[in-house]
Amino acid sequence: MYWDYATYEYLLSAVLLICAMFGMGATLNAKDFLGVLKSPQGLCLIIVMQIVVMPLVAIMLARAFELPAGIAVGLVLVSALPGGLFSNVLTFLGRGNVALSVSATAVCTVGCLFTTVAVLKIFAAAELPENFSMPAGRILAEVGLCLLLPLLLGMTLHRAAPQWAPKASSFCLRASWVLLVLIVSAALLAGRLDLTAYGWKSPLVLILFGMIALWFSYAAAFLIRLSIDDSFTVAVEVVVRNSHLGILLKAALFSSSDTRHLEIADGVLYTVLLYAAVCLIITISEVVAKRRMLGPVFGRMRKINRLD
Repeated sequence: MYWDYATYEYLLSAVLLICAMFGMGATLNAKDFLGVLKSPQGLCLIIVMQIVVMPLVAIMLARAFELPAGIAVGLVLVSALPGGLFSNVLTFLGRGNVALSVSATAVCTVGCLFTTVAVLKIFAAAELPENFSMPAGRILAEVGLCLLLPLLLGMTLHRAAPQWAPKASSFCLRASWVLLVLIVSAALLAGRLDLTAYGWKSPLVLILFGMIALWFSYAAAFLIRLSIDDSFTVAVEVVVRNSHLGILLKAALFSSSDTRHLEIADGVLYTVLLYAAVCLIITISEVVAKRRMLGPVFGRMRKINRLD
């Protein structure tokens, strides 16, 4: 399967997300989401970071490093994507605010029908086809079938059969872990990325973009006095982007039969795939750091707790 990994990637990702969302739903109730509505600062911060701040950061990095056109367009596209559905899984594993994560993913993914088009037309119009439009049906189907429906089914189980909910949650979350390891291993073994294809600057810029997203999110979250769990959730939501949607948009933007934009299309695909790997490495590191209370953010919290 490794050499034909692309054929199975979407199916594996969809099954992982359905398992994970059902498992998380079985641990949640409506009060968790009411808490997000009563204190919407975290949700508002995620929206501002994703729609306004990170596209500006992408443009600044592209100009500062004089990136090739394809990589620059790819970076703008990544910055315009909503948070990835994997962010919900990673937030749960890092013991963050799952209700906030799910709410932000749903809102930003539906909102991207408008915001992603706007960002691309403002910052990358010169390189895009004139009649570009978002694949709205595909996006709404993904949100409904992979995010909201399994989450609601899990919450229904939690309410209707609380004695079974913990076992179902544990089984589904363990299955999602196995699938996550399988996806990461298959992607690495499939050799989908040639890190040397665009020199050293492009990987460096993508790493910088991910780290800036992480630390800007923490700084803004601490500035408005969010809790450590909410701050972690904001950071994960802003760093992790929907790479599957990015690949879909690349296909919609640049037809394989359009040789005029072939070089730009290759650069966009390279950027989306490499950033998918970069953001996963960054956020998994943060998950481990938070669970073990290590690093500059969580290590400091551990010291404070010891003093208390």
